[in-house]
Amino acid sequence: MTTSRKEISEFIKAKIHRDFYFNKYLDLPTIIKNYEEVEQVFTASQYLACISVHIAHLHKIEYLYGSDIYNKMLSSVTELLKNLKKETFRKDDIFVVDLVEVDTFIIFLSAPRNSKTQILDHLEEIAERVRIYLEQEIFRLFYPYLKEYARPNIGFALVIKNPMINNMRLIMQLVSNSKKMGEFLSGKQDYLSRYALQKIIIEGSISTVFQPIVDLSSLEVIGYEALSRGPEDSELASPVLLFILASEYGLSFELDRLCRRKSFEASRQLTTDKKIFVNTLTMTIHDPEFRGAYLRELLEDLKIKPENVVFEISEKLAIDNYDLFRHAMQEYSDIGIVHASDDIGTGHSDLERIMELNPGFMKIDISFVRGIDKSYIKQEIVKAIVTLAKNINSLIIAEGIETLEEYNKLKELKVPYGQGFLFGRPSENLCNLSEDFCTMLSVPNSLNNKKKKKKP
Repeated sequence: MTTSRKEISEFIKAKIHRDFYFNKYLDLPTIIKNYEEVEQVFTASQYLACISVHIAHLHKIEYLYGSDIYNKMLSSVTELLKNLKKETFRKDDIFVVDLVEVDTFIIFLSAPRNSKTQILDHLEEIAERVRIYLEQEIFRLFYPYLKEYARPNIGFALVIKNPMINNMRLIMQLVSNSKKMGEFLSGKQDYLSRYALQKIIIEGSISTVFQPIVDLSSLEVIGYEALSRGPEDSELASPVLLFILASEYGLSFELDRLCRRKSFEASRQLTTDKKIFVNTLTMTIHDPEFRGAYLRELLEDLKIKPENVVFEISEKLAIDNYDLFRHAMQEYSDIGIVHASDDIGTGHSDLERIMELNPGFMKIDISFVRGIDKSYIKQEIVKAIVTLAKNINSLIIAEGIETLEEYNKLKELKVPYGQGFLFGRPSENLCNLSEDFCTMLSVPNSLNNKKKKKKP
């Protein structure tokens, strides 16, 4: 039996009618479905308060990756908010999705349980708790898709009952004002984050931790990568967020030169036979105050041999002029410093950069290392990189090794060096191989003790 046009039309009308009241995909009601309940709170209290959450970056996800990924992310955000409601809000607070903007959520606050409790005293505080929780979670959720800080707009507003004006109009005005407040507060938070980052740079509030780089055959530690961290227990403690915001605020150069200086200062404890790998952006290689005689004197003062310094140049930023870059690098090479191409396989024109600069080290990005023991394609790519490195006298370091299986496969593929949590987590001290790894591999006591031997 065929379906008539009329039946199809009726079905569509019915679906639109249902969606008007309830978003089945998100398992959330719209404000229309819960309007009577919201109005009752409004009438009983003679005022109404709400918190709004607008995930403005969701539209970028849909534009870049399509509706399937968008719906997946929207669903994940919804679950975050449902969990937040259980932990932060009262059971009677009304949680709905916006009727038009499905990436906007509204929580209408129920009436206080007793007359002594004033929502007015806590509304801004509630919104701030929501912001602190959601900003970090949204960033972690969105970062694999958007390499930027996807800050949600968290707003709040109040409306007072006015018998001269229709309740629905007042409630819609409340929602609109809360969204506008969210945009304002998000902009304010951006300026506060910029100020916090500027303060970190001026005060030098950057710490350095070290992660060992290991010879995969002998298990000797050949050097350490110096990694920068922001102030503990702050929004900018995460190095990923620290450098993303620096890029967005035009402070990458200032932050990078601070991190480089801090890395050298923290490397005073480095023994003379180990290398120190220092991350740097392509732009800061041209820093006139950090090369030539100045750098030579700094390293002498810190008792660091230039030949033990390796500058890791990130592949994630393009080099616009190789002639200028080679000229700048020559000043470092002249005093014995070599450079490494970092994040091989993820950035701008990897092969061109290798051809133009012939790096002393090439670091294979974690994306090629993760699960390499199970991926034939990754194995073949790494094989090709190993062959290339051998032919141009460059050395390979595999980043992000976390499992024994990855380690064994990389060693089988003739990758000479590696680093990752399997060997040791970043630490303020120059640590040797982790005890867990030594136990897994049954490292002989003589070798293990040799690694733990204190420097004279």
